Amino acid sequence: MHVIVGNGIAGLTAAQVMREFRRGIDVTLVSEEKYPAYSPCIFPKYISGEIGRERIFLNSHEDYLKIGVRPIFGKRALKIYTDEKKVFLEDGSSLRYDKLVIATGSKPIIPRIDGVEKKGAFTLKTLGDVDEFLAYPKRKIAIVGAGFIGVETTMALKAKGYDTTLIESLDHVLPAAFDDKPAHVIETTLQKHGIKIFTGEKVTQILGGKEVKGIEVGGREIKCDAAVLATGMRPRVDLARPAGIKIGKLGGILTDERMSTNAEGVYACGDCTESRDVVTGRNTLNLLWPNAVLQGRVAGYNCVGTPKKYRGFINIVGIDLFGTHVASIGHTLATIGNDGGCEVVEKAHGTYYSRIILKKGTIVGAQFIGRTEKMGALFGAIWKKARIEDIKKIFSERELLTMNPWYMGIRPYLGT
Repeated sequence: MHVIVGNGIAGLTAAQVMREFRRGIDVTLVSEEKYPAYSPCIFPKYISGEIGRERIFLNSHEDYLKIGVRPIFGKRALKIYTDEKKVFLEDGSSLRYDKLVIATGSKPIIPRIDGVEKKGAFTLKTLGDVDEFLAYPKRKIAIVGAGFIGVETTMALKAKGYDTTLIESLDHVLPAAFDDKPAHVIETTLQKHGIKIFTGEKVTQILGGKEVKGIEVGGREIKCDAAVLATGMRPRVDLARPAGIKIGKLGGILTDERMSTNAEGVYACGDCTESRDVVTGRNTLNLLWPNAVLQGRVAGYNCVGTPKKYRGFINIVGIDLFGTHVASIGHTLATIGNDGGCEVVEKAHGTYYSRIILKKGTIVGAQFIGRTEKMGALFGAIWKKARIEDIKKIFSERELLTMNPWYMGIRPYLGT
């Protein structure tokens, strides 16, 4: 029997691949959540009221059975005994496996701020978290952390009519995806829509008695009756570590190109792993949906004896900023390390802005505001380590790939 622990997109993809290519095997998927798989990427649309709750789900309970996967919902996997090849669940039962896939995802980073335990302070990692947040009475909301989760949540809440304040401890919003110049353009757009923004300042405490009544930022009080903690995610390895599965310096499970761990017959994929950064060749944490899909496919193939290799990935993210597309691929100046040899090529026309970052003549990143149709070409250019002379060719094309930040034709990078 093949066992998968985790019901996010990585685990679900692995299960689908296994059943597609080996009809005769038994596949069991274990999830501590009581729901079928869902997409956290569209939580903002649910929060804003743009879509109903039912549209969050990727499939139904019956869909698992139709493809021959036995789901176990609402039970947490507690221990893995690799010598016995068994997974023990919280109800005392156990599952013996031939192959095991760990796809336990990530968990929120809780900042060290006084008052995070107060009623009205939320993280929005799971559907249960979001349901609880939506049911909580609130008018003024502070969002701590201006990464993509924080920014998208803020826009969703503003669209719903809430008074919103966004706080980021670094110098600008979306610091992992944009350099300061395009980020300031994004900040201006957010502010024009009534969102208050504080950057370069830390939240020192959450105020109130048992319930949130405000936050303290830079020595001043900001009134709010709810706070969303969007300060990042880290790999969830509490199941893997005690089992003797190797964890890397960045906190994720270490795997080889086949997504195999150091334990025989045990694979790992998705947010719980460390990934290979195609640009730098170093390990990184790539907690993004497309990367989880790719890793899940590679793990699923190898579990059923079809050799595939994971060759790494490139960060690619995009959001709709009140009707304006913004997107980022690869590295920023900050993440690539501006220690010399970096060059920035910018292009601006009206509401359109693009920035391409090169290091020692090789394209390592790109950022767009307004028009994003060249993302596909630049994704390929970064993958192929294209040189500066290739930029002119990219920008001379009238029509390139259709813009879709969540599908960039990853199949060519699924090596054999």
